[in-house]
Amino acid sequence: TVNGKVKTSKKSGTTVTLDLSPKGGPKDIVATLTGDQLVFPDGNAWTKFTGIDGIYSDPNHPAGYRVVRSTGSKLSITLQDEPSGEVVEVAGKRKNGGYSIDFSPKGGPKNLGVVVKGDQLEFPDGNAWTKL
Repeated sequence: TVNGKVKTSKKSGTTVTLDLSPKGGPKDIVATLTGDQLVFPDGNAWTKFTGIDGIYSDPNHPAGYRVVRSTGSKLSITLQDEPSGEVVEVAGKRKNGGYSIDFSPKGGPKNLGVVVKGDQLEFPDGNAWTKL
């Protein structure tokens, strides 16, 4: 797991500060979000995932992250609400034109419906995760 912080400002745009030290890299490297790429100071660039796969921000947990990966009709989601918070894995599956996610490992509902609309995952309570 790699921890990071997202910051958005009018002056510098959206930046992500990552702690890559668990993987042998620098502790606080700042990358800039440019179009569909995260660009690092050395010129290395990570290209944004397509489809539902990707990294999402959650307005209910602005310091945290959500990483969504799909394999066929199944989802694997890694959640962290705060930089020093517990990392939780939840699963989901395609259902009725959207997805159903089992948030019970996090203390939530077992079959919560979510709909994909553009770059957002929309939940029944009005919350929406936005893809970064």
